[in-house]
Amino acid sequence: MRFRGHPLHVMLIHFPVALWPAHAALHLFSRQLPAGVPGIAGFWSLVAGTGLGWLAAGCGAMDLLRLQREGNARRLTVGLWHALLNGTALGGFTAILAVELPHYPAIAHPPALLGAECGLLLALGAGNFLGGEIVWRKD
Repeated sequence: MRFRGHPLHVMLIHFPVALWPAHAALHLFSRQLPAGVPGIAGFWSLVAGTGLGWLAAGCGAMDLLRLQREGNARRLTVGLWHALLNGTALGGFTAILAVELPHYPAIAHPPALLGAECGLLLALGAGNFLGGEIVWRKD
């Protein structure tokens, strides 16, 4: 899916890639920051990253259909793994948003939730590596 010749999925994915780690970092360092700042800034980073993540996922789904039509089995397989890993991260951060929403703005992150976020960020990194394989490797 393109906008004026530019791939929308590739443009949009940068937002969750930047905002989800920012969310985790704000909560990780919340004791060193002024009261209220991590909860509010982290929450809105999570909202923006997740919303734009869903938009990127929709554009990515359209690109995945294009890969299927191309008939290149290797690229399609890599694309499906990319979608699975990044979809897992998107679903996980959506669930974290659902957990945080009722507590806004007084949001506290227990260590288990921060650990889960780190796992989701690892899945996101692996998925983005595979996405780069699709974009940059043309075979």
